Amino acid sequence: MIPTKRYLLAFLCAFFFTTTFGQVSYQQFKNQSDLNLKSELGLELWNYYTRSDLDSLKIAAIDLLLVAAEKEHQFARAVGARMLGGYLYRTGKIEQGLEYLRLSLGFFEQREDFVVASEVWNEIGHAYQLSGALNKAKEAYNKSLRLGEQSNDATAAFNAKLGLGRAYILAGDTATGMSIWHSYKQSSLESEKYESASNVYAFMAMIETERGNEALSAEYYDRSIGYANKSASKSHKANTYANIGIRKFGLGEMDSSLFYFERSLELRLELSNMRQILEGYYNLGFYYLSVDSLEQSINYFETGRKKAEEHELYTELNDFLDELIGIYQGLEKEDQVNEFKNRKVEIKELLEKRNTADDNLLEALDLEFSGKKDKMSLKAQSGIDWKLFTIVVLVALALLFLFLERKRFS
Repeated sequence: MIPTKRYLLAFLCAFFFTTTFGQVSYQQFKNQSDLNLKSELGLELWNYYTRSDLDSLKIAAIDLLLVAAEKEHQFARAVGARMLGGYLYRTGKIEQGLEYLRLSLGFFEQREDFVVASEVWNEIGHAYQLSGALNKAKEAYNKSLRLGEQSNDATAAFNAKLGLGRAYILAGDTATGMSIWHSYKQSSLESEKYESASNVYAFMAMIETERGNEALSAEYYDRSIGYANKSASKSHKANTYANIGIRKFGLGEMDSSLFYFERSLELRLELSNMRQILEGYYNLGFYYLSVDSLEQSINYFETGRKKAEEHELYTELNDFLDELIGIYQGLEKEDQVNEFKNRKVEIKELLEKRNTADDNLLEALDLEFSGKKDKMSLKAQSGIDWKLFTIVVLVALALLFLFLERKRFS
């Protein structure tokens, strides 16, 4: 993986990350027996796992879908489908992911949960954007915005503008895309969503770099850092520092690049998020490789490789193996080269088996519950059905009026 790829990856993937996460652990989720509460915890885990741990997102989704099928619980099924749909499109199975997202969407729209429905439409927009269907992506983002405006959540009313702006930029309409991003930035600041403001400033800085507007790009990056520092999220600060390190690297500002990479890794080590820690090791390994400090480069790549092995993070492990194979080939260390090439073959076979197992499990999930209805009605789960309540009250008043009229003339 070369710096340019990582630069673009950071630029694209940031649209699919959310920034809120409560103090919910997978163990709390797994041990919860009340399916309504378990589903609510699933929504919180979705917010966290989509940005940090897709494998855990899949595990939690399947856990919820299996118990939902057993208990015939529609709310749990809808949350599980949303989680699994998010995992699938992010890992390349876009059509299958869209199928699960649409299944989830139907429940939340019928329930008139405009916040979650808006979020699901936003996810659908991301999936279409990844597939290159930009017009469909725009439609999905606009539906997300319309539903968000009907909700009582200020963030939902503008959240999809981040993806919508990106869709216009990918379609070649940079002016419209940047205008939408400026609107998103303004709404973020008015709502004191400093992480969101920091993100969009970083994205606008990247666009200005591509346009050759280095002065404006530098200004936007400074603002991105400023709002990242106003955020209470160390995770967000770490991501911001990493992205700026990548940008400084691309500009050849090597001292500044090293500073931001090191600061990012320090924060990630405090947070103990292994995937982000591995990204930090990779960035520093590639940095030192680029400045011909092979010993330090090998040290970071080897540290990352061993930790990836320990935590069975095979995608990241492959990245470290690729870099180490290239280095050891240059050093003519054939034993290490052959060892790591063999390990790559083993990983490929392991991932193929895992994907096959995943596909078999997905086929076994009875998402339609054989046409049965949930024991707890959709309206019962969402609280009082106010429309039905209003009709009942009006009918009761009409009957009372007729009774009084008959009594008056009797």
